[in-house]
Amino acid sequence: MWSGAVRGEMAAVFGSLAPSPDPVFITDRHNRIVFWNQSAERMLGFSAAEVVGKPCAERLEGCDAFGNRYCSESCPVTAMGARGESVNHFGLQLKGRDGHVVTVDVTILNLGASTPGDFFLAHILRTERIELPSLKDSDRPAPPPSPFASSRESPDIRARRLSTREVEVLGMLAAGRSTPEIAIALHISNLTARNHIQNILYKLEVHSKSEAVAFAFQKRLKLV
Repeated sequence: MWSGAVRGEMAAVFGSLAPSPDPVFITDRHNRIVFWNQSAERMLGFSAAEVVGKPCAERLEGCDAFGNRYCSESCPVTAMGARGESVNHFGLQLKGRDGHVVTVDVTILNLGASTPGDFFLAHILRTERIELPSLKDSDRPAPPPSPFASSRESPDIRARRLSTREVEVLGMLAAGRSTPEIAIALHISNLTARNHIQNILYKLEVHSKSEAVAFAFQKRLKLV
């Protein structure tokens, strides 16, 4: 579920993340929660109706490993998002609905909006940290501000690594299809479909299918 104020392109992004098995919530530039998927509800106990429109600090009371309050009105992650800086993944302790504390590894993706100065921060939560080999680039140019482009035309070298088949699989992930559904649609085995997905994660340097889909929208990739 997401805020009714979200329209157009961002609504499509949110819709793709809604069925994700990864817990995801998204905040706006005012630190309000504007999206909350069912996986986040299962992890933390709050329903979307209880959190959407509310400040994340008020609901989740995020702290670092030492118990110091991290989430607040002056959230450093939001400040970095406003400056257009990338945020490295970090550990955080969040308080669930029944008061229990959940320790998570948080990956932040800055989803730039079409309105100047506006942005959304997707928080993808993991209860265990998974390291993938790093593919380093010497100098990655900024993504294009307007129309959606094919992966081959993207200024981001990670997107250009994708094969035609991998772009097709990524498009199906963005449409909310499961691995077995992708295998059936492409007339391939489940193992081959899983291999395509793992290759996508590796090439885009992300940790989950949700991050891959968010990356595609963030970089404005044409998936069809």
